[in-house]
Amino acid sequence: MRKPLFATAGLAVCTCSLAVAGLVAMPSAPAAVAATRAVGNPVTGNQGFGTIVEHDAVLGTTETEGTVALGGDLSFGPAYNVALHTAGDFVDDGDAQPTALLVGGRVQTATSDPAGVLQVLNNGYVKIGDPTGVDVLDRDQNNASVNTRVVPEGAGYDATPRIQLTTDQPPASVAPKPGLIDFTTLFSDYRARAAAMATCDANVVLRHANGDPLDPQTGFPDGTDAYVSLVPGRTNVLHITGDDLNHIGNLTFRDHPTANTPFLVVVDTTATGGQYTWDVPTLAGVSGDQAPYMLWDFPDATDIELATGDSLEGTIYAPNAHLTDTDAANIEGDIVVRQLTAGPQLANGTWVNAGEIHNFPFNASIDCGTLPTTTPPTTTPPTTPPTTPPTTPPTTPPTTPPTTPPTTPPTTCPPSTKPPTYGHGYAD
Repeated sequence: MRKPLFATAGLAVCTCSLAVAGLVAMPSAPAAVAATRAVGNPVTGNQGFGTIVEHDAVLGTTETEGTVALGGDLSFGPAYNVALHTAGDFVDDGDAQPTALLVGGRVQTATSDPAGVLQVLNNGYVKIGDPTGVDVLDRDQNNASVNTRVVPEGAGYDATPRIQLTTDQPPASVAPKPGLIDFTTLFSDYRARAAAMATCDANVVLRHANGDPLDPQTGFPDGTDAYVSLVPGRTNVLHITGDDLNHIGNLTFRDHPTANTPFLVVVDTTATGGQYTWDVPTLAGVSGDQAPYMLWDFPDATDIELATGDSLEGTIYAPNAHLTDTDAANIEGDIVVRQLTAGPQLANGTWVNAGEIHNFPFNASIDCGTLPTTTPPTTTPPTTPPTTPPTTPPTTPPTTPPTTPPTTPPTTCPPSTKPPTYGHGYAD
């Protein structure tokens, strides 16, 4: 039973007044708010470069139809072409042509093929952040004006390994050209987007040919045939483990991905510690026309080997991963990776055919709705109650008690008929 703080009833009213003065506003109930997962176009910031790499890249023996940008060093194999179909639209200040190949670090001739020739086509320009170890020449041995080449330092115009252009780019425009893209900040954004896409709710169900769902939606036997139906007007999201993805032999699309119906695959590689060997399934019902609306998100992968399988339709989005391509089939889409080896050199000196990188830039917006969260409770700072109770009792008691009880509680404490007696708080 709770006992009053003061024994005198008259002062109990004052106690209530003091308590009111000292009330602290209670926290409001948590209010539900919505955290958007509208990522937009995940490759935004790539300046139009179809293959964008945070650190080093090796370009082996085939070609990319589009453009390449890397923040680190470049090595290359015996024959590689860049910008087969387009030199892109990134134009540096003062340049007459767009940059098709951007190297943030150095061109490493010592680790390139001794006879290697990397061609930059479509009159595309080259940018090199650090020209240590190379010379940029636009004059041949006869001092005639020629198309620009990047050769080992001190070597002649026809020396190998070399980068050769199909246009005369002024050497001062080639190098040194550091910092044209802030790769550190860009890839920090890419990693955040990869993680955000991984929170998208799965809304794609893999089905049998007859339309029944695969049951369960995991643990597939090798060579499983799976069918996908897409809902128009939304981001269609499939969550799948790397192991399950490798056990699908044929993935057939009953509907085409489009700009307003993109297809997002979130691949979980945690079971293999971020190390993943990818056997690409046959992607039936889609081709390069649909590739700009398909994206493969690897939010946790650190090393991916693209080993076998059909041509891959869509963008590889693995900003934490070193991608090693040893599959002769093509990639039809953008590549966003930490490090790239597009066809490694084997111990016997030969280079692996990694297939081509076709120019199908990702061109859709990823919007997974909202993620419910709560706002932290808010409080109102308390007013400060008196710290000391009255020290002097009233000296004159009232001479006449009220004859009629008040109908409205008094707003101030009436004087007491005797000095207050203090207690020690409430006790239950």
